Amino acid sequence: MAKHKILIADDHAMVRDGVKNLVKQNKDYTVVGEASTGKEALDQYESLKPDLLILDISMPDMNGMDVSKEILSHDPTANILILSMYDDDDYISRCLEFGVKGYVVKNESSSELDYAIKSILQGKNYFSRQAQDVIFRKYSQNVSKKKQREDLIKLTNREIEIIKLIADGLTSQEMADKLFISPRTVETHRANLMKKVGVKNAIELVKKAQQLDLI
Repeated sequence: MAKHKILIADDHAMVRDGVKNLVKQNKDYTVVGEASTGKEALDQYESLKPDLLILDISMPDMNGMDVSKEILSHDPTANILILSMYDDDDYISRCLEFGVKGYVVKNESSSELDYAIKSILQGKNYFSRQAQDVIFRKYSQNVSKKKQREDLIKLTNREIEIIKLIADGLTSQEMADKLFISPRTVETHRANLMKKVGVKNAIELVKKAQQLDLI
């Protein structure tokens, strides 16, 4: 049975050596190459065609996210495992969007990395506990935002129109003239809107509508 070919890309030799030693413990794996820059990682991936690329994010020439995006744009089935010091929402979310198969934070145990490698080579995705926490938090925020947007969408067409005119900076009299209603009716709409959305003033009302892509 042919061994799984693994390419390791990290700008720190000590990290590459540590990953290489871990990989060598499994007789079914072989390290076919090492890269210390993003450009090297991309070139070696194209020439070596590894079964798995273990990739750092912060590297010279070209960062790991750009390398991932480039590879996956041409080969969506590519197996890329991000091994990075970064554990914040932006990095993990963007890597997910690109289609990487896994993400492990460097301060986690070697057994976590070992399990990630095995899982991905078995055709699964693997995101370590820290990465999962970020994904869950992001998902929860999206669900909350979707719920808020659904609540706002229950506003009438006239109310949405009022919000847009407020955002344009029109006064109550100018809105009344434009909509052929009285200034008092405009003020009533404004008060009802702030009560429905749960804000205290027109600035907060417009900001909330912008956050939820209503205007």
